[in-house]
Amino acid sequence: MTKNILQQILIRAIIVSPIIAALSLTPFAIVYSLAIGMFLVLWIMLTLGTLFWWGVQTLLFSYFKRKKKANWQYGIVLTIIILVFVFLTKDSAGKVATSLDSYTVAIAFLLRFTIVSGINIIIYLLLDLIFTRAEGIQLVKENAALTYQNLETAYKLLKEQINPHFLFNALNISKSLIKTQPKNAEKYILHLSEFLRKTFKNEHKSITLQEELDHCLQFVELQKVRFKNTIQIDLQIADKYRQKRLPFFALVTLVENAIKHNAFNEATPLKIALWIEEDYLLVKNNIRAKKGVISTKTGLNNLNQRSLLVANCPIDIEQNEHFFKVKIKLI
Repeated sequence: MTKNILQQILIRAIIVSPIIAALSLTPFAIVYSLAIGMFLVLWIMLTLGTLFWWGVQTLLFSYFKRKKKANWQYGIVLTIIILVFVFLTKDSAGKVATSLDSYTVAIAFLLRFTIVSGINIIIYLLLDLIFTRAEGIQLVKENAALTYQNLETAYKLLKEQINPHFLFNALNISKSLIKTQPKNAEKYILHLSEFLRKTFKNEHKSITLQEELDHCLQFVELQKVRFKNTIQIDLQIADKYRQKRLPFFALVTLVENAIKHNAFNEATPLKIALWIEEDYLLVKNNIRAKKGVISTKTGLNNLNQRSLLVANCPIDIEQNEHFFKVKIKLI
């Protein structure tokens, strides 16, 4: 039994016990016109008795829950305890009953058994409610923990997928530079090494927009080793949005896709614009499709899954012959 459950039981016992005592004695007070002093004495006694039964049932209930016994077994044991209690207190109760009227000890016995049973039924129902509620909360916590673990596993699998995908493209670029621009190849590989170190070091599912922008601009500078100033980035993002979060590597994925699938030069540069609309980050680039490049959509599918995991919202893609635009939910 946890500390939280014990606290709940104690609070309810303190609140409910005097109420049960008052409700049980009120009919007697009306029928027998009990004096206020006698009523208070009996009320205190019955309140203490109710608290006693809270203690008995708490121990009993906890034991039967822990041992996973059936409710009928619990009911039998409790009934036996109640009968023993009523029998052992028959003499004092008989005197009280006789002082009030000419009730026999047998009637007093039956009356007390009814009262004690009623009190214990109420206590049982409250205890069952407390334990059921606690078990429900625990089940919700366990399900939440399991769901979180599943999400963590899914995200790690997605990250393990995107990293090789990006690395494969980077190595292809390195091979191309070694053949066509050997002087820039070494510079590119050094920049790539630093970029990959920061990329693979990140263990978070999401990142602030400011951090992702910095990461993306570093990636663009890396590409400029090969493409010079043929890539233009237009940032129109207010400072108030820069601490919102988005999936890690989201912008790099989109910029990499734009570079991979489009042909561009100084006369017709690749223009990539970034701005915010209603808590969505929009990334848009002009289209001039590169011949011979077949899209597997690995990067976009991966980004969509990561957006679902992080923001519970898929990415939105809009495309025509002039531009390619993606909307990403910020959180």
